[in-house]
Amino acid sequence: MIIGLNEIVKRVREQNLIEGLSERELHNPEGCGIDLRIKEIHKIVSGGAFIKADDGLDLGSRKGVETELISCYDPKKGASEQDEISLQPDEYYLIKTLEYLNIPSDLAVLGYGRGTLMKSGVLLIATKGDPGYEGHLVFGLKNFSQFPVSIQLGARIANVIFIKVDGETINYRGQHQGGRISISQEEKQV
Repeated sequence: MIIGLNEIVKRVREQNLIEGLSERELHNPEGCGIDLRIKEIHKIVSGGAFIKADDGLDLGSRKGVETELISCYDPKKGASEQDEISLQPDEYYLIKTLEYLNIPSDLAVLGYGRGTLMKSGVLLIATKGDPGYEGHLVFGLKNFSQFPVSIQLGARIANVIFIKVDGETINYRGQHQGGRISISQEEKQV
């Protein structure tokens, strides 16, 4: 079951479900989800990523890519003064949200790209947020068009819906807690 906006806003106010939520989303949301904004844009600068299989109880290891921060939202600037980034054709970026989520054990979150992105040839790549996850959400962003697309820091880019989990959950305990962008060194999975 998707949680309605009245319940989301109530949990934002009473349980700190989403920290840093924009005034628009707090007072005038629409549909059945909440829009999240861009805080940071990162670009992959080197590869070498791998994911190894588990061997019985011995969990596999993994390593991500090296990234570079391209730009970061400046809270001292007004909305119109924030940096604009040109997403180049066929380039892949990692973005972090301004908002910080505190997902309780009875909810999970699903992220989707906003329609304007899709209609501009840009795809937002998302995964679910598990119960117990706390942090900024990190999404992939790829410009599939043949033209650059300009996007401003602080712009609404993703829409998230919260779903009620029926039954037992085990809270997220992974290494991406907090909104880590990439795994730059080899590490064991948890």
